[in-house]
Amino acid sequence: MEAYFTENLVSSIAEQSGFEILDRHVLPSRGARFLPVPSDLHDSIRDFVNQNYPGGLFCHQAKAIEASLEGDDICLSTSTASGKSLVFMAVTVDLILRSDTSKVLAFYPARALIQDQIEKWRAILKPFDINFGYIDGGVAMEKRLSILDTCRVVLMTPDVAHAWLMSNLGTHEIRNFLKSIRILILDEAHIYEGVFGTNMAYFLRRLQAVSKLERIITSTATLDNPSEFVYQITGRQPRSFGPEVDCSGSPQRSILLAREVTGKSFESMVGLLRRLARFNKGKFLAFGDTRRMVEQVVMALKRSPNEEDDQEEKNGHIGISEELNTKEGSVNNLKVPRVLPYRAGYETIDRNEIQKALAKGNLVGVISTSALELGIDIGEIDLIILLNQPPSMKAFWQRVGRGGRKRSGVCLFIDNRGTIADKPAGLRKYVDSPIEPSWLYLDNRYIQYTNALCAALEFREHGKDQYDTAPFNSLPSKFNKFLENEINPTEIIPHDLYPLKQRAQAGPHREFPIRTGMEKSFQVKDKFGSPLGTLTFSQSLREAYPGAVYYYMGRPYRVNRFKYRQGEIYVYREKYWTTRPKAWTMVFPNFEGGMLKLFRSDEGFVAESEMQVSERVTGFIEQRGSTKENHEYGPSSTFSQRELNRFFETTGVCWWFPVAYVNSEVMASRILEAFCFKFGVQRRDLGIGTFHSNTSPIGLEKCKGICIFDATHGSLRLTERLAENFAEVLEEAISFAQSQRDSLAIYELEELSRFVRDLRSEGIEDIQKIELDDEENWTKVIAPGEKGIYDSAKGPMEVLVLDHRYTPQGLMYELKHPKGRRKFDITTPLSKNVPLSERIVPKTGVKWLVAANTVRPVPGETRMVLVNLMTGESKPL
Repeated sequence: MEAYFTENLVSSIAEQSGFEILDRHVLPSRGARFLPVPSDLHDSIRDFVNQNYPGGLFCHQAKAIEASLEGDDICLSTSTASGKSLVFMAVTVDLILRSDTSKVLAFYPARALIQDQIEKWRAILKPFDINFGYIDGGVAMEKRLSILDTCRVVLMTPDVAHAWLMSNLGTHEIRNFLKSIRILILDEAHIYEGVFGTNMAYFLRRLQAVSKLERIITSTATLDNPSEFVYQITGRQPRSFGPEVDCSGSPQRSILLAREVTGKSFESMVGLLRRLARFNKGKFLAFGDTRRMVEQVVMALKRSPNEEDDQEEKNGHIGISEELNTKEGSVNNLKVPRVLPYRAGYETIDRNEIQKALAKGNLVGVISTSALELGIDIGEIDLIILLNQPPSMKAFWQRVGRGGRKRSGVCLFIDNRGTIADKPAGLRKYVDSPIEPSWLYLDNRYIQYTNALCAALEFREHGKDQYDTAPFNSLPSKFNKFLENEINPTEIIPHDLYPLKQRAQAGPHREFPIRTGMEKSFQVKDKFGSPLGTLTFSQSLREAYPGAVYYYMGRPYRVNRFKYRQGEIYVYREKYWTTRPKAWTMVFPNFEGGMLKLFRSDEGFVAESEMQVSERVTGFIEQRGSTKENHEYGPSSTFSQRELNRFFETTGVCWWFPVAYVNSEVMASRILEAFCFKFGVQRRDLGIGTFHSNTSPIGLEKCKGICIFDATHGSLRLTERLAENFAEVLEEAISFAQSQRDSLAIYELEELSRFVRDLRSEGIEDIQKIELDDEENWTKVIAPGEKGIYDSAKGPMEVLVLDHRYTPQGLMYELKHPKGRRKFDITTPLSKNVPLSERIVPKTGVKWLVAANTVRPVPGETRMVLVNLMTGESKPL
């Protein structure tokens, strides 16, 4: 089959756009090898497979089916387009034909995947009159029970299974469905990492505790150790079928390594995509690593090169169909023809329309984040463009594998870091790099506790005699202790977990989504109430803070209302301007009681510790063409009267040395880039911030340095390997700087390396806790006049603790806002011409009382004292 995008054509277009082709690597074609359909399959499904695949099955398909029929769990981690779906679909039909009551549950990590797979399921189930259905967040509540009752195969997202299925175990239809499940299918399981994956590991064991599962079939991308990954996720050991037994055929694919040479990387990138789109033959899929990048590239493509930034926009949201029929969609128009963005957070209808348009050829290209790494059917893709180096080798192979499935394909790989081509056999060495492990952190206390809250409710609804706790044996023991204490309370809930307990009163399954854990989610809406995507709170601080120009489908919207408590963000159509948040990140490490690793010398230290992080947005900078405008939140702001704050507990690696530039954010960014590259951690999962502490691991009274931290509330300890491999990461950073010919970076990194060479590992001594005599009623409290973090209904906020009181309701703190952060009243003016800033008057100091367990000290900052609750006597801690 003839390819539309040849190597010569892609090279020519790249060079016209300001790129130089530096290297080339060919992934050779591979011939397929076959085996007969296993004889143990039920006669009917065996005949069906033979009829549709007269040449037999790929060897790995036949062997995997045999293993499943023998009763084993199996894990399929062969290449893309290697027929993994046929394996679990054939085994599903075999089970149902042999049993009148057995059912199959298939989990897909995205609603878009379910919609994509429906036709495949229908094609294999319909000839046998097997009913199937799907349940995702868009299926009405009144229809869900009927689907469970009447369908033998049910496709579902884990989100719905966690939030709805597991929270209604007393319902007759749900109870019967769970009793009937014999096979569980986990498709695209490599997605289950980080917070989502860790929650999934707990959820799957909770599901096994209330069901009668016999077999689990896992389908995933190529992984380093798939059997170990499946064990972490499910607690069960599968038989693995990976690349070593992959017998599927594939055409040749070429990888072209390119570097931008004009010094205008964004303009060259847009020019490249514009030229490729105008070629109008074949289809391309370009990958970028951030939502902001994807939206801004498409925004630039939608506009002519000389078009002004303040072009007027129409009101209302334009749908995909209208988008494709607009003048911009014309192939002969000077603007780019038919290219759209794709990312997580889009509404279902928009995602589905993009997928269909690309599959049918109504689009010539899509610019996507990692969201299209999933095995969604988007038709034959001739050209893959990697706009920057992927965050991991796993992501690299998923992206490359999206193209060249039926005919030869090309991948244009832009070496934006300059770290591949300058090394001997750079591209070949990169392609041969091992695949990183999937990141899970089952020891996360916050995830453990939220899942224990869910499991305790499930235990009560399902019944003690029917609930099987054996699946929990493969989890850390702390989870079982949390669960036991929720079922039979004997211990006080730790103060940092108590806010989670309070939130769970509204229903833990809905309060703690499986995908975002404890972080609050927001729905973006326009003035007509039309949904324009969903965001987490941390994403909102980057993309949709008050006054931000938020981009959706490459179109700009202004955020004019931010409702934290309701989880809603309202926007209206705006001109093609951009905004950047004025963001500040402060880190407060707990060097006294939360040290995890310490490497020190007489001149400085590198330490991994527990910490609190404060992410604050105080305003934004708006770019209108060449003009920049600064906007601060406050009494006179039309967008927000107060700053946005996100406080969370995590872990990270701090360092301090006596030369200022080695403790800078610039230095931390260099080390972060090298660490992510070396250990396959995604940049978006980590953060950088300056730390302040009144104590230091090497004896200084006060300390101010820099930190790289895990951006997940509760921590997944993604930075664990940074402290113990700091010298090796520095070497990688120096290599990056040498590749980029950055002499200043090389000098500063080598200076830091000189300090690091003198570090020695030091054991972490147990912090001596002060023993308190219960009879004397002594307790530890925040000292008057100190800062604290109050967990309010509107989110965590910084407060000043005025005093403590012991009341019949327990220990209380008297609080007020910190100095300079007063509450305000808006007066009613006599004249309409009085500006808002002159109508706002400060109220006198507002004070209030709260329970002491809702206020947390700031590690390394807040001074604590010992107080006798009976006598009022106090003494230093």
